[in-house]
Formats: sequence, C-alpha cells, structure tokens
Amino acid sequence: MKITEINHFNHHHKLKLSYSGTPYQCDGCKELGFGSCYQCNNEKCDFHLHENCGVAKPIATHSFFKNINFKYEKKGKQGKTCKACGKDVQGFMYKSKETYLHPSCLELPSTLNGDFNGRSLRLNLKVKASTKCLICQNKEISKGKLKGWAYISSCGKHCYHVGCVNNLNFENWKMGYFNQSQSGGVTNGLVFINEENRGSSSGRKENERPLMRYALNLIVQAVLGAVVSSWIS
Repeated sequence: MKITEINHFNHHHKLKLSYSGTPYQCDGCKELGFGSCYQCNNEKCDFHLHENCGVAKPIATHSFFKNINFKYEKKGKQGKTCKACGKDVQGFMYKSKETYLHPSCLELPSTLNGDFNGRSLRLNLKVKASTKCLICQNKEISKGKLKGWAYISSCGKHCYHVGCVNNLNFENWKMGYFNQSQSGGVTNGLVFINEENRGSSSGRKENERPLMRYALNLIVQAVLGAVVSSWIS
C-alpha cells in the first residue's frame, strides 16, 4: 500500500502523494521527475520529491552489483558522479564504497515493452552499450572513464545511454518544450526536437524514424519515472 502523506526532514510542510502533469526538478536528488511524486500543497513552495526519494529505502541493492548493498545518504558528494548516467550526485543518493547512484537511476526498470503499429519492441537495461548510442554516437559516455548504462532493443538497432536521455530531458525542460504538451504529459513531437538536431537519425531510413521516436519516448518516460506498468516485465 502506498503512503499518501508524509512528513519529510527536507521540508517544513506535509507532503501529499500526487501527480505532476509536467516534469519537475526533485528537491531531494535534484534530478527531473514526472508523474507520481510527493508535493507540497502550498503553491508558493513549489516543492517536489520523487516518490522513491520521499520514502527512500535505507539500504538498497541492484542486479548489476552482486552481493553489494547501497546505503542511502542525504547529501551529494562534490566531484562524484552516478555510475548509471554519469551526472553529478548533487542531492539524495545511494553509495557503496566509491560507487554512487541517483535514487531514480537505481529504480530504473530492467525491461521496457512496447507495441508500435503491431510491432513489438523490447528494450533491456544494460550495464554498458554494445553499440553506439543514437544520441551521442559513442559507446561510452566519457571515453576511458565511464561507460554508462544503456537501454538496448532486443534487435540491437536502438541503443540509448541513460545519461544522454537524461541530458536531453534537462535541455527540453529548460527550453520549456515539455510545458507545451496539450495532454498534460510528455508528447512525441516535443521530446525529440533536440535529439533530431544532433543528427542521431542521420544515415537512417526515413521509415525507421517513427519507431526510433517511439523507442526513445519509452526511455524518456522511464528516466523521468513515468513508466506505465504494462511496459515493465
């Protein structure tokens, strides 16, 4: 059963479990979120927490790290980066020795499933990219330093770094693209503006682009924490 209201050390008002129809920046981990969150009812506060930041587990594990426990910590470490996405850990985080993870990265679904015009699509979360990311055109987020987790389709044609999608989300959020959504959610036509400008579709057949957009949209929403339960297996 979900906890619908909490008192949190990081805010002076009670927080209620609600739904944000546009992306927000979590006041705990400092990463973007979308959908279910703990939110202050006082509009002047504009305070949000990811659901898993509001009721964080003190100890967590991940299938990529066998027999390792991650401890929840309230403060980020200057100069330290998340093993999954490569971004700085500026707020709430999980730590094991010198390995750091954002709470939202720790909770990423291992598999995303979709159906595009009758074609099934399966995207698996991997500890590293097996082929070039379609956004940065590299296998590694930072050459020689960090490989970065990636979602890769079962056919091998679609590969996106979690970190690259995360950066794409931040760019679109800062530019206000998400706020143009008429359905109160993340729409296909807006999420991919910057992605196309980077030339990630160059060399691809025109008829492949809709499926690429669909695959990326699944990952965008997974990274934002807005995954539909039917996508996960």
